[in-house]
Amino acid sequence: MAKIISSRTDRSSAVADAPALLAAASIFERSDPEQVASLRAAIRLLRKVSIFYEDGDGSVTERVVWPIIIVYFDEVRVLAAWCERRSAFRHFRVDRVRMAKVLDERYPERRSSLMRRWREQDRDWRSFLTVSDGAPG
Repeated sequence: MAKIISSRTDRSSAVADAPALLAAASIFERSDPEQVASLRAAIRLLRKVSIFYEDGDGSVTERVVWPIIIVYFDEVRVLAAWCERRSAFRHFRVDRVRMAKVLDERYPERRSSLMRRWREQDRDWRSFLTVSDGAPG
């Protein structure tokens, strides 16, 4: 912002025109892992995805999922998807997805229907949010 303001000829009005709100960079990496582009494409195309997922203990499993949304939090991005292996909605941290291959097969439901069922079945999806002061949200 300082570079932009310094390049203006009338610096006094440039300071007055400066935005009152700036977004600061966090200490967390803001760039998406490579596989996010494939996951987004699969969501748009309503395609199933084969993933290799590494859990918090380092165990890797292969799954076929129906991706419906990527939720962006400060520290992590989470893929919400129907997991064929578990026959339930699951949440996958995208930084733990080791490989994502978009399959030719479309999932059998409309995305809006999946989103509605996800919200109904998993009302605790907000539990991914952390409250640092321990106060109820």
